[in-house]
Amino acid sequence: MIFYLSKEEKEKIINHYREYEIDSKNIHAQKVYKYNNLTITLYKEKVMFQGPWSEIITEYRDYWYIFDEKETFVIGNDEVGTGDYFGPIVVTSCYLGSGMLEKLRQLGIKDSKLLDDKTIYQLANTIMKIVLFESVVINNRKYNQWIEQGYNANVIKAWGHNQVLVKILQHKNNIEKIVIDQFVDSKLYYKYLENMEANKNRIVRDNVYFTTKAESKYLAVACSAIISRYLFLEEIKKISEEIKLVVPLGAGKPVTDFFNNNKDILPKDLNKFLLRHTKYHFANTKLIIKK
Repeated sequence: MIFYLSKEEKEKIINHYREYEIDSKNIHAQKVYKYNNLTITLYKEKVMFQGPWSEIITEYRDYWYIFDEKETFVIGNDEVGTGDYFGPIVVTSCYLGSGMLEKLRQLGIKDSKLLDDKTIYQLANTIMKIVLFESVVINNRKYNQWIEQGYNANVIKAWGHNQVLVKILQHKNNIEKIVIDQFVDSKLYYKYLENMEANKNRIVRDNVYFTTKAESKYLAVACSAIISRYLFLEEIKKISEEIKLVVPLGAGKPVTDFFNNNKDILPKDLNKFLLRHTKYHFANTKLIIKK
């Protein structure tokens, strides 16, 4: 069982198991501990527990009790779809209370980018029954309108993150930490929201923290990423069903090739179709319209 660690959590692991440290030939490990029948290996950004499963579970509970005061009332945000030509941007905010942690950890949740679509669907359907979450789907029409008005993709993402926070804080207001997977500097994030005329909501500022690779550090963010991915894939499925073709994910050459190979099947009013279902300002559009 592997846990990804913040610097603070890593220090707590070191202090907690200090007297159980042993010598090790593992050149990648920073420290190795032998605790009862468990081998606990500490790496740069993660810790691995090995041994009898029942003892791992027991120690795993104790491990989370070490950090529970930091994880009790946590909201995590993440978004998907920003690099895909087809489909919307989806932003999700998840609230985790301490009673949810064990159930979620047992699911084996990890970075959504490492999961196939089948696993995303399975995990998302389970996670959504456990956590409190809010999502916003920024459809392509709205996205393209905002781009036309001069907003960039990061402004639109900032709006989405703030939107889901406003919604979820209507249900929970005793939050100790809100974590956003960082895509811009925090000062720029708030500047975007302050200068965005389309933003009619209050700006959430209290207890908000921005961190890179948040999906591997905070379970709430990992859950948000999986739910966002699930909702994004559902929107992609709708587009595919509309045109009776499986549309590609991502951008670049595979997308251009898709249009070239299916130009006789795609809608005749291609420009209208692109405005409804794609991020029109991507470089793909000029290549597609030329054809």
